[in-house]
Amino acid sequence: MGSKKNGSTRSALRRQREKELRRSTILTAAEKLFAQKGYRKTRIEDIADIAEISVGSVYGHFKNKEDLLIGVLDDIGMYTRKLARNAFMEGDSILDGIERAGIAFFEELCLPYPEKIRLLFDESIGFSDHLIDARRNFMEKVTGDVHNALMQAKHGAGLKYSSGLSGEVIAVCITSIYAGLGNYYKFWKKQPEDTMAIGAEVVRYIVGGIKSLIVSNEERL
Repeated sequence: MGSKKNGSTRSALRRQREKELRRSTILTAAEKLFAQKGYRKTRIEDIADIAEISVGSVYGHFKNKEDLLIGVLDDIGMYTRKLARNAFMEGDSILDGIERAGIAFFEELCLPYPEKIRLLFDESIGFSDHLIDARRNFMEKVTGDVHNALMQAKHGAGLKYSSGLSGEVIAVCITSIYAGLGNYYKFWKKQPEDTMAIGAEVVRYIVGGIKSLIVSNEERL
């Protein structure tokens, strides 16, 4: 009896892994085609062909092409947040961590994967409520990550800010700056050779802004 139960459990786990692998394969194929051909010109049949699965299998994981794009955006969002979080954790201080995360955004994301940035920030790809919500959700999560880091530094490292709103203002400004830069430089197709120089300028600007809102222990929050 126990052997049969264990076998059933292993079988269920294997099916779950296979399901997750198929979903990941579909998302990888969709991201590649959305970036190369454009969202509107990409068909579900094209994605199924690249993923080497049936069209029915694609629809078994995603309701339609828009749902698939939202899945791609979610994956890119998680990748971006993980990259920034890992770089931040390597910092010797809150400011060093923010600087490292900023440089990683340009060096490890914008340069090697400009298509990820375009899909994440280019609102012309789609204007539906679902897509707007997906992008807003990403921005809110990133803003929350930055705000939490700033608040942890405030309590753990003894930092003080010029007002009770400083942490929130800094977090919103940082995420807005990166989104604005991506749009202004058309996701690095404009002046791609200057991406890292632009990144260095941005990071210095952000760190300088944060420093201006940090006050000494004698000053009032």
